[in-house]
Amino acid sequence: MIVIWKGWGLLVLVIALVVSLATMMLLATLGVAHGFGPALGAILSAVAIWVVGNKLNSPLKNRVLVDQNTGAEVILKPEHSLFFIKMQYWAFIVGAFGLFMLAGAFS
Repeated sequence: MIVIWKGWGLLVLVIALVVSLATMMLLATLGVAHGFGPALGAILSAVAIWVVGNKLNSPLKNRVLVDQNTGAEVILKPEHSLFFIKMQYWAFIVGAFGLFMLAGAFS
């Protein structure tokens, strides 16, 4: 079975959708041009994804287990990823997408 996310990696999609929709609704109520909503939503969601991804994949959450028989250490690291890309790195992808949409809104 192929797993497309590990840990809380699915939050990338949830954060992107919720922040983008909230931004578009806010801009619609303020009467701002329609083309800027999705772009600004993607950029703001990229910031949120970066913050949450860094928090969840923090090296401070590593656990060290020691085998009692051999004394060997095993380090357990948290992994929260979507499509094999760590959560915080999705911020660059979503942010770039937002910048391309913003450039398209100006043209």
